[in-house]
Amino acid sequence: MPGDAPAVETDPLDPHLPPYAGIAALESAVAEMPHGVVLRYGALYGPGTWYAPDGAIAKRVRAGVLREAPSWTSFVHADDAASAALAALDWPAGVVNIVDDERRPRPTGCPSTARRSARPLRAARKHAAATGRPASNARALSLGWKPRVASWRTGFARMDVPVRTD
Repeated sequence: MPGDAPAVETDPLDPHLPPYAGIAALESAVAEMPHGVVLRYGALYGPGTWYAPDGAIAKRVRAGVLREAPSWTSFVHADDAASAALAALDWPAGVVNIVDDERRPRPTGCPSTARRSARPLRAARKHAAATGRPASNARALSLGWKPRVASWRTGFARMDVPVRTD
């Protein structure tokens, strides 16, 4: 649900977002398991993802069809997501947000290869998370998980993906 503070695992999901029904059903089913853990990942980036230099987002920027979304985004590097999945085998049952330590605040631009493109980003007409909020990783940290890539800014720089922040 929209709010001013980063979302924690006990905050209700926004029932107006398109994937809500499926996610709510999954989380409900897992909650019935004695040791079920649900990992709520941020937007994955890294090699082989949409946010890689050769990924779908970069392709959309180069084609001039990426629409800028005025939304919060919490990212997590794919390697950190994998380490969380392994760590979760020993965690107590429940929901855990898996995101890095730095949220991409709105309304700044999407991390992308936009600076490499001569085409500007177009404004989005509507975005599912336009009124959303970032996620907190405090519970994951309290369980002993720590992202090796603490900030998407650092992670994108390591991949040589310029970060658009204007």
